[in-house]
Amino acid sequence: MAVLFILATLLLVVVVWNRFFRKRDSGIPAGLKPLPGPKGLPIIGSVHEVPEKLGWIKFADWGKQYGPIYQVDLAGSNHVWISSDEIARDLLSKKAAIYSDRPHIPALMDDNRTSGQYLPLMSKNELWTRQRKFANHIMRKSEAADFYKYPELESIRMLKELMDEPEKYNHALESYVSRVTCRLAWGHSEGSDELKQRARELLIGVSPTGALGNKLPFIMALPDWLSPAKAWERKRARTERKWFEIMQNQVKEDIVTDPSKPSWTKLFLDAPKACNFADEVEGSYAVGMHGIAGALTIAAPMQAFCLAMCHYPQYLPMLQEELDRVCPDRLPTNADKPNLPFLRACIREVMRWRPPVPTGIPHFLTEDDEYNGYFIPKGSVMHPLEWSISRDPETFPDPEAFNPLRWLEPKYPTYREPLTQYPTIINMTQFGYGRRTCQGQTVTESDLVAGIGSIAWAFDIAKDSRRERIRKAMQNEKATVSEEELITGLSEHSSDDESGMPRTPIGEFPVPHPDEIREEYEKKLQRKREAEKQKERDEDETLIFSTLLIAKPLPFKFSLTLRDEKRGEKIQSLFDEKNSNGDYIESRNYWGENNGEGKEFGWVKV
Repeated sequence: MAVLFILATLLLVVVVWNRFFRKRDSGIPAGLKPLPGPKGLPIIGSVHEVPEKLGWIKFADWGKQYGPIYQVDLAGSNHVWISSDEIARDLLSKKAAIYSDRPHIPALMDDNRTSGQYLPLMSKNELWTRQRKFANHIMRKSEAADFYKYPELESIRMLKELMDEPEKYNHALESYVSRVTCRLAWGHSEGSDELKQRARELLIGVSPTGALGNKLPFIMALPDWLSPAKAWERKRARTERKWFEIMQNQVKEDIVTDPSKPSWTKLFLDAPKACNFADEVEGSYAVGMHGIAGALTIAAPMQAFCLAMCHYPQYLPMLQEELDRVCPDRLPTNADKPNLPFLRACIREVMRWRPPVPTGIPHFLTEDDEYNGYFIPKGSVMHPLEWSISRDPETFPDPEAFNPLRWLEPKYPTYREPLTQYPTIINMTQFGYGRRTCQGQTVTESDLVAGIGSIAWAFDIAKDSRRERIRKAMQNEKATVSEEELITGLSEHSSDDESGMPRTPIGEFPVPHPDEIREEYEKKLQRKREAEKQKERDEDETLIFSTLLIAKPLPFKFSLTLRDEKRGEKIQSLFDEKNSNGDYIESRNYWGENNGEGKEFGWVKV
């Protein structure tokens, strides 16, 4: 109890300091007004109003209430949410000089802004500049080599795993992405399971709803024995560095025995002076971070594609018709991309419909600014809210529906020509704004074309019929209260005028003012509507997502069956050929029994 009391006291001190001392000079200049937003409570702001699940939808709802740019106080920190692509570009791109920093992530052992470990999370500094230059170099080189055909190679193994164990589709899709990324980073695929674990652990560390240190930053100043979260992070960071060094040393050995094997690490080791890194450790992180970033994000759209095909089955036959026409007796490749506009439309629509980073990656404002008469204080965390940006009804009519045709038919605002190039995910808002745009866009598209294209070529996808019957039966058993019933039973007041305004009850004093009655009625009606909306979201199978920064559909049951035996035979033949050539090596355990549990290096619990 004493420890809990001390922790609670420290938390209170930190929040009070944030609120009253850090913000003591944040007066609003004359002629400007504060951004709108929820009022919140003293000390904690609006923390209690943000749900752990689907928090991005709450921020989108606030955008509809307060406007396309508004602010939220979260425990003394000012967060600005942008629901408009135009405003995001005006601020984050056109004013990139002051909007390109990143906020501090307290749960990480080393300061993400200056450690040189994670390029996407670094502030603008010398480390960021040279690592970004290196990233451009390795992406251009590997893109020119068609990413060494790694996506096509690993798509065969993915199909074989889906064919043998379709219920383990999540593992197969994530392994596909991780194996491709491992090959690109280090020339080997056997580190794929370790890369997935590195990605999972880091994702927890950087997510606002993940590591405890992001919710209670002061615990990172405590000793490890008093702060299990800090001890967890210390082992995570220690193991990550050790593994990056192991992988880099493996590439050094490959250069001697097999100098033709390409990888991003080899590009660095072949010309280390050109990269201008401080040492080889920085080089190992510059490569490893891209490996983790790929493993974190690219599988999410593939999983969302399966989800979309279950709920919008009319589009799968259209996609399969295109694939059968372009590559009837073989798997699709990235060389087929110009002739597969419907496949590209499905990929583009999946990333719009269920964006893998629905809150966007936050920016950090380094100077006071103003926008359309509103004051934006220095130190604000800026969020380009992708969930809202991708749902602008003027740009995306009927935005909640999955509809790849919006990219292919001239009647839609999103249509572009030529169809040999468009639609494409390159430069879409999900990849960021201004100087913080993701540099892995081309490899993402390459992975998705080969991965999703191969799945649609080989398999039929459908909802699990038994699950559907149960869901419908449960829905039929649930009674729904109508709005009329709600209005009737809002209070003990009766209602008999045309406006629906409750009459003042007779014999009760003092008599409530009509405005007070209306306000009470409207609050109750609003709460009822919000409860109904939340219930609808809870029952929406397409919104059952993870709660971390990268939003992935949680595993769900569906039918994944081969379209015909001939395709299965083709997959088996290709797999056997590649396997006999030694292309498919099993994953490696780097830390011994139980993956290093209780040891200096190894996996931590996720």
